[in-house]
Amino acid sequence: MSRPRVLCVSTDRATRASVTLSLTDAPVDVVIAQRPSAAVARLEEERIDAVLVDAATVENVPDVVDAVDSEAPGVPTFVHWGDGDATGADSVAVLGEVVAQSEQGESATRLADVVTARIEADGPSEDGAAVGSDDGTTRGDATTEPAVPDDEPLPADLDRIVGSVRRQLIDVRSPLTVERVLRESFTANDRFLFAWVGEYDRGEREIVPWLSASTEIDWPLGRTFAIGNDEHPLLERVIRSRRVQVQQPLEDDPVVAPFGDRAVGRGVDAVAAAPLATSDDLYGVLVVYGRDSLSSAERKTIESVAEAASYVLETIAVHGQLEQRERALQRYERLVETAGDGMYVSDDQGHFMTVNDALVDITGYSREGLLGEHVSLLIGEEDVDAGEETIVSLLKGDGKETTDTIEVTLETKDGETIPCEVQIAVLVRNETFRGSVGVIRDITQRKLRERKLRERNERLDAFARIVSHDLRNPLSVSQGYLDVIEETESLEHVESVRSGLDRMESIVEDVLAIARGGEWAAETEPVEFEDVATEAWDHVSTENATLSIDETMTIDADRPRLLRLLENLFRNAIEHGSVGQSRLSVRTGPLGGGERGFYVEDDGTGIPEGVCEHLFDPSVSSSLDGLGIGLWIVREVATGHGWSVTAVESESGGARFEFRFDDQFSG
Repeated sequence: MSRPRVLCVSTDRATRASVTLSLTDAPVDVVIAQRPSAAVARLEEERIDAVLVDAATVENVPDVVDAVDSEAPGVPTFVHWGDGDATGADSVAVLGEVVAQSEQGESATRLADVVTARIEADGPSEDGAAVGSDDGTTRGDATTEPAVPDDEPLPADLDRIVGSVRRQLIDVRSPLTVERVLRESFTANDRFLFAWVGEYDRGEREIVPWLSASTEIDWPLGRTFAIGNDEHPLLERVIRSRRVQVQQPLEDDPVVAPFGDRAVGRGVDAVAAAPLATSDDLYGVLVVYGRDSLSSAERKTIESVAEAASYVLETIAVHGQLEQRERALQRYERLVETAGDGMYVSDDQGHFMTVNDALVDITGYSREGLLGEHVSLLIGEEDVDAGEETIVSLLKGDGKETTDTIEVTLETKDGETIPCEVQIAVLVRNETFRGSVGVIRDITQRKLRERKLRERNERLDAFARIVSHDLRNPLSVSQGYLDVIEETESLEHVESVRSGLDRMESIVEDVLAIARGGEWAAETEPVEFEDVATEAWDHVSTENATLSIDETMTIDADRPRLLRLLENLFRNAIEHGSVGQSRLSVRTGPLGGGERGFYVEDDGTGIPEGVCEHLFDPSVSSSLDGLGIGLWIVREVATGHGWSVTAVESESGGARFEFRFDDQFSG
């Protein structure tokens, strides 16, 4: 016979330890509930022989006791008041016993004596079943027989039932098969009229009969039996106590058992309900209807069969859980392995425990080369620190944020660096950090788009500043000359006004080129450089300048953009290089000397001192004599083609612009 179980309800760890220690030498097992709700749940699902409530830490003790009495009527309940006296004991008169500490050091001994004495008073009767409505045979039992010793064989027909059930349940994988085997094994014996199996639904708190062949059964099993409302006492006692419960003679109180009136009408004298349970779980009940009062041997048979079925049901449940986990694991593995992003699982120290194929492909390492290695193999120290800070933040959070994202630079096996985004989630079990899961995404293209957008915005900002200044200067000059003309009525300064308007027109053309063109080199194609240079020269006012082209060549370029580049270079040479000269000479052609590219030079006044290093920056237009946005556009068009551009002094002392490129040039 198993030892009585005492449930201790206390929110204080020290009190729980004290109670457990005080009952160490008593013939009982102590189980713990830290909250009243947990105590009620254990009473519903486990066999409990006594309840001990710590009144010093549990609020509303009367409510707790009422709940215990409702869930487990007849189970003795005790209250422990801890240090001090029993002040307030009258307020919990519903308690079976009140244990108060009258003197320091006596409470533990007194507690153990009171609890064990009460349990012994309700101890086992002669047939091995505890007396009382919560365990064993009910008070309506008219017979008592000596219990069958474990080593004494059962009668032949009962032994055949047990043996048949055990043989048929080998390798069974269906609960309905268990139900059929148990029902047919008992009904095939003349001692028993009928048997059925019901599953315990914890959520609904009901016993739900299993029906494997309902058409062959004339008992109304198509219903459920509620637990907790005292409508089915026999079932409630077996659920609470986890022991075999017997009602006999049944005709004394037929409503105690399921189908009691129907069973009495068919000559049933006793009903037994046995738990289908293991130490870890409760699966349901086996209900057997005997034609006569059940002997100890028959009770032992029912108990043995229920025990065998319980282990089979446990095996089925475990097998089902394993299959479910296996299917979930397979789905997870398929998702992980087929994911385009890299994925990993690391332990609490940051070592790779699992990696998928995508991460292997991204990093260039083998799976074996990554497993067991620290994440610092792939990312730098600063990124490791950022990841650890993210994990700490997630662990300290309120649980609403389960993931966070950081950007890192991943270094491959070949030394290549890849900008990546890592989404991190933490693994926590039993309030202990076990590791993290990460999803790594290559964001190279996104970074390129962001860089292009940033550069474009920077160009537009610079462009806006330049345009506002360059348009304002010639406009102000033209307005000034118009005021002079209006005052003097002389047309001497008309050409100056026209020059300012031409300057503004040139700026507007560049503005439109930028606005319409978008990218500085959209689509390239082979073009004849000489033809483009000649056309660009025709677009510029060149009355006092000449153009010479050394030799023809073919280059890959976006023709409209190349045309704009040359127009700006020619205009810049004429406007800023011919100061004080009557005739300006401009030359262009391939670089020569084995270099791929072309040049444009003049024999003018050259590049102003101190400007050469910043010649292509927008800031050079900040002065009144600034070069404008022409050379800035030249640089942007060259960069858009992948060319480099430098400005040097020509042999004649003028300005020379050299453009270098590789595969785009062929002579």
